[in-house]
Amino acid sequence: MPKRHNPISSFPVAADIDELLEKYQHILQSYRNLPERNSIYASYKMTETKLDVLFPFKEHLIHGITGLHAIEKYDKYGCVTQYHYQWKRIIPKEGITFSHISAWENEPHNAPNTPFEYKILTEPHHHHHIPGQRKHRKENIP
Repeated sequence: MPKRHNPISSFPVAADIDELLEKYQHILQSYRNLPERNSIYASYKMTETKLDVLFPFKEHLIHGITGLHAIEKYDKYGCVTQYHYQWKRIIPKEGITFSHISAWENEPHNAPNTPFEYKILTEPHHHHHIPGQRKHRKENIP
């Protein structure tokens, strides 16, 4: 998701949903046959501390009905402290592993018991790049 920056900080600020809808309307799609919980409007939740929204995309030739599930967490100044952007299959619902296509996150995975193969140089910023295999990560410079 595009980031606006706070002029007094290097942290990105909350997403402007109206701006995103206008800018990306050419790839977004409303589906009448989607269950209410998969509708962008039914799943749109924004508070002062969190955004949780699903943007349904036009049908993909390979992956079918997909969407971008965006979760942002904000500090008291409205700056993004944690983000999760996941491109995933919406229909059919197959659980987190099988619906996964790709994701970009800054959730830290630096616990002492984290297996070596899952540690990356840009921790916590990383990209889950293999469809169906969220465990694999690669560097993602913010």
